[in-house]
Amino acid sequence: MIKLFSDMGADIPVEIAKKYKIQIFNMVVTDGENEYILNHDIDKYKLFENMTKGVNYKTSQVSYKDFYDTFKKEVLEKNEIIYISLSSGLSGTYNTANMVKNDLLDEFPEAKIHIIDSLGASFGYGILDIKVAKMIENNEGIEEILKYIDFYKKHINYIFSVDDLTYLYRGGRLNKAKFIIGNLLNICPILDISKDEGKLNFIDKVRGHKAFKKKLIDIIRSKSDVLDKQTLVVFHGDCKDKADDLKELLISEFNNSDVIISGVDAVIGCHTGPTVVAMVYLDELYGKYDKFEI
Repeated sequence: MIKLFSDMGADIPVEIAKKYKIQIFNMVVTDGENEYILNHDIDKYKLFENMTKGVNYKTSQVSYKDFYDTFKKEVLEKNEIIYISLSSGLSGTYNTANMVKNDLLDEFPEAKIHIIDSLGASFGYGILDIKVAKMIENNEGIEEILKYIDFYKKHINYIFSVDDLTYLYRGGRLNKAKFIIGNLLNICPILDISKDEGKLNFIDKVRGHKAFKKKLIDIIRSKSDVLDKQTLVVFHGDCKDKADDLKELLISEFNNSDVIISGVDAVIGCHTGPTVVAMVYLDELYGKYDKFEI
């Protein structure tokens, strides 16, 4: 039996993870003095509220022990493991999981463990988790699943922005001068995640959310000619009005009403802040699983 795992960086809602039997590894959020587990000790709304008051949060990767104990149990039950991680360009979690895999293979050479670097973040790879879960549910073989994962990683595109540069500055993504000038001039950075390293990239900047929407349409139209034939996904921190606005724009521009809205949770949100608005889309279609429901 194939067992699917991911982590809290994927921002998969708890009920969706349960529905598709995706087991999620916890990632700890800390304010420097206290540690919290999302949806146990703190939720994203409390986290965002505290961030606006000046609290600076950081995240910890999944521990070696958590990986080892969980994977060993599945190995002993003769299950095949797929774990899809937060990008190695943003977290050390992927490397820790690989370390555990290698140690378990020393103990159990016949174990079947697939550690996948999503090269992505938030619901961008949460979608991949859900699609893989659907493939498992449909009794797709491991070769087909791994083939699809490779395709998805090559053809998924991210684009996002924030209204408030404070949190990118706190996280070391902006120097102080750019932070001060950017906020004064209402600058919205436009970012993506590189497909080769899974790292955050600044690709452009505009003034204000209205200009961001126009630039977003120009960028994604230049990269994909199949935007009307797939499920598009918009996600946000705590600004659903902007996500709804972007959804309506996508429907209008691409004659595609198949647009899903989801949320950025605390693990990613503590780096972006509550004003993050993002979307993901494919620049090429696979033929199956291009359109889906959650």
